[in-house]
Amino acid sequence: MTAGPNLAAYVDLIEESPTWRTLAGIADGPPAPLLIGMLEPDGPNLLNASGGTGKGTTGAWMIRELLQLGLKPLIYDAERRPREWARRTSGLGVDRSRVVYLDPGDLPFHVLGQPLWEVAPYLGQVRKASGADVLIVDSIMPAVGVGEERLKSDAQVPYLYVSALDALGLPSVSFGHPPKGQPNGDPFGSVAWVNAMRLTWQGTPGEGEGHRVRWRPRKRNERGHIPGVLLTFSYDAEGRLSGAERADDDEATRDWLLSELRGGPRTIPSLAEALMDTQDEVPTPEHAKRVEDRLGHALRRMEREGCVEKPGSKSGRALLWAVKWRP
Repeated sequence: MTAGPNLAAYVDLIEESPTWRTLAGIADGPPAPLLIGMLEPDGPNLLNASGGTGKGTTGAWMIRELLQLGLKPLIYDAERRPREWARRTSGLGVDRSRVVYLDPGDLPFHVLGQPLWEVAPYLGQVRKASGADVLIVDSIMPAVGVGEERLKSDAQVPYLYVSALDALGLPSVSFGHPPKGQPNGDPFGSVAWVNAMRLTWQGTPGEGEGHRVRWRPRKRNERGHIPGVLLTFSYDAEGRLSGAERADDDEATRDWLLSELRGGPRTIPSLAEALMDTQDEVPTPEHAKRVEDRLGHALRRMEREGCVEKPGSKSGRALLWAVKWRP
């Protein structure tokens, strides 16, 4: 007996009875609110920033905020830095008994050294047993374990990674970094990581005194405007993280620009120079470009809102901006 006739009948059945559905049967309501104003509750999130910017301190702040919402975080620390997580969260007053933690040394033998898409089922078991609500992966490169070149060149890797996180059925946030010398570049030099995630945030050092991190949404999917976030971290005399404050970065920038433009039309380079004069950071060309990009982004948004305009006919760096109405 051969399988040929049965297979042919099966193929005929498929061809004769196709199945489909229409969009009318799919919910069309708005997405659920972001967790802590930054994280998609229904999928993987990515925080992308250069080393030393403040991804770890941001992660500790997120844990504090998530706990205040009644959510239990689960840290998968692929970088194996338990003392850093313990020290940072403790400094912020976190009840560490409510934070689930494991690193590769805690994994069973059969997934030891495997990429995250092989480890994910075990993380799911830990999630179920511990009652965790949110997964934090620190960070993508050691969690995947395939080397930075493949992270950049193999477009399949980010989708394998994200599919594994999706299968867990809980919100997650993963930390990544852009190539060296490109603080605003794509994660690991590949836009596929941005495309694969539900929501991606780009982190850069914030201007001003102290340790500040500016987070701006890079990819929003079905959401409209999401305000940028400015985090300011404080430390005690021993250099231990002791406080974290959040501000709506878009509103702070908007208020400053309106104040400056009340004196008359200005160019973006002129505004950037004025802003840098109020800060302690050494004004480098890279710093100036970062400030100009931020102010330009804010001014274009404010133009759409109708509160600033571009008088005159100048263009480029000589383009003038002015207040259109006074709030």
